[in-house]
Amino acid sequence: REQLATFLARGLALPPPAADYFADDTGSPHEADINALAEAGITSGCASGLFCPAQLLSRQELAGLLAQALDLPQAEPVSFADVVASPHADDISSLVAAGISLGCSADQFCPWAAVSREHMASFLRRSLERALAEARQPRSWDLGGPSPI
Repeated sequence: REQLATFLARGLALPPPAADYFADDTGSPHEADINALAEAGITSGCASGLFCPAQLLSRQELAGLLAQALDLPQAEPVSFADVVASPHADDISSLVAAGISLGCSADQFCPWAAVSREHMASFLRRSLERALAEARQPRSWDLGGPSPI
């Protein structure tokens, strides 16, 4: 969990946090990045006042973090049989619709499986590529349309 916080905070170029949001990240080399995610509204931790930095991150939790970080729109529910009971089913659907994940097999997402560093890297690469592509999209006023001012 704490390593993902650093990768995500740096990838999104989040500013340094102004506050400490969690009691259990003190002394972690990832503390500033964990708090930057909280300050940006991307995470509220694993429980009230806790981030659980050393705990493994599940695929469904990663989906929730990425959907929040990228402000992904809600999507049609996915047909993965194992997602129905997930509290992050909507986030998983949004991740699949955005092309960030295809699941762990043709008909499963494996929401409760721990995320390996290898899979985290793949999720983050596709997420950040999407964020960069959206940032490069011309706005209406760049194309001669009316300015929002």
